[in-house]
Amino acid sequence: MKRNPQEKFVILYDTAKKCRLILDHLYADFENGTLQAKDSAKVESNPSVVTEIYISALGLIDYFHRFHEIISAMTLIRKDLPELKKLKNALQPVKDCRNYLQHMRGDLMKDDSINYPILGAISWVHEGRNYTLFSNQPTQGVSMPGIAYDTFVGKYVCKYLLIVGGHEIQIDTVYTKVKVFWEWLEKAVVIEPPQIKDYTWGKPMIIYSEFKKT
Repeated sequence: MKRNPQEKFVILYDTAKKCRLILDHLYADFENGTLQAKDSAKVESNPSVVTEIYISALGLIDYFHRFHEIISAMTLIRKDLPELKKLKNALQPVKDCRNYLQHMRGDLMKDDSINYPILGAISWVHEGRNYTLFSNQPTQGVSMPGIAYDTFVGKYVCKYLLIVGGHEIQIDTVYTKVKVFWEWLEKAVVIEPPQIKDYTWGKPMIIYSEFKKT
């Protein structure tokens, strides 16, 4: 039996909700990692801190993109709504960054010099200081910008910045835009039964199989 538009919407909504829950988890991991990384002694004693920062940062890029793809596919929502346009504009740098990561092999195979951090650089602000993290790589003349400081208002333009392949993503700004959109969506739609809208993962399904010799 074919699914009707309402059934499709509920499935897309639930999947988008789970993507948002994953984003929450990744963002918390990212914040925790950068907080630890400001202490060079801690990083030296536990290098996995850096790996965890990259996992969460690049995971955020993937799930920001996936969230938008699912939202864009939602039936019953007009695509010309200003809320969807704002979300699309906020996530455009994410799409560009993800495209770079998807086609990284081609860039690395070119004869051109590589003067950027291949897996990206991560900048963050803590107590008025701008920290930047990037991995060692066998290339010369690597450079990257930090977070811009707005002298007019007297503060940095964002708290977290990921720079990958020439693309800059203000991670905290994008995360906030996603949350604002979700708050709008929650108010705009009615779903029955109402517990589908509960902001929880729900009871997980875990099964296992086993072969036994007799």
